[in-house]
Amino acid sequence: MVDDKIAWQAMENRDRSFDGKFVTGVLSTGIYCRPSCAARHPKRENVRFFAKPEQAEAAGLRACLRCLPNDVARDEGAVKLVIDAIRMAETAPKLNELAELTGYSPTHLQRIFKRDTGLSPAGYARALRSERVEDALAGGASVTEAIYDAGYGSASQFYEERKMGQRTGMNPNIWSNGGEGVTVHWATVETYLGTMLVAATEKGVCCLSFNEGET
Repeated sequence: MVDDKIAWQAMENRDRSFDGKFVTGVLSTGIYCRPSCAARHPKRENVRFFAKPEQAEAAGLRACLRCLPNDVARDEGAVKLVIDAIRMAETAPKLNELAELTGYSPTHLQRIFKRDTGLSPAGYARALRSERVEDALAGGASVTEAIYDAGYGSASQFYEERKMGQRTGMNPNIWSNGGEGVTVHWATVETYLGTMLVAATEKGVCCLSFNEGET
């Protein structure tokens, strides 16, 4: 069941976190959209909400060609497939390789991946390597050990190309000391992939994780 009041508010706010949870049927135009569709909002009396695209189509509505509401599940699957591919790879896959894996064009894959995670595939791969460095430091490894265990070819590659102090919000030595003396701000955001936690210092993002709770 779709709560009409909540659904209408989500549609008015173009809230992406509700994409895939219901679709908005516009009876005056005969189309249905994602809640986040950028098209001009219809009058309330012309709107009906459906839990699934199939229900909207059974009511005689057709999918919006602008927001493609019937592609939400496919987009979500593609993003998850890319995340798995990046996590399992020893070196970050190229965008065209990931696009071929999902069946999307590189441009479209880049767009939906950034829309759902806030990062490009390349940015996600960099964040993952930084995360592995952080985990190693938290486990008591030395900075050098953490860098090589995360998959960097050299310490210079890590410091010059990844710019750890800017990308993770604190220098590795400070991270290994538990971030003592550093103020960290955090927030949670609902995404297709579940709850995403983002934490940052005044220097930048220091943590990005999914479905791990707030503690």
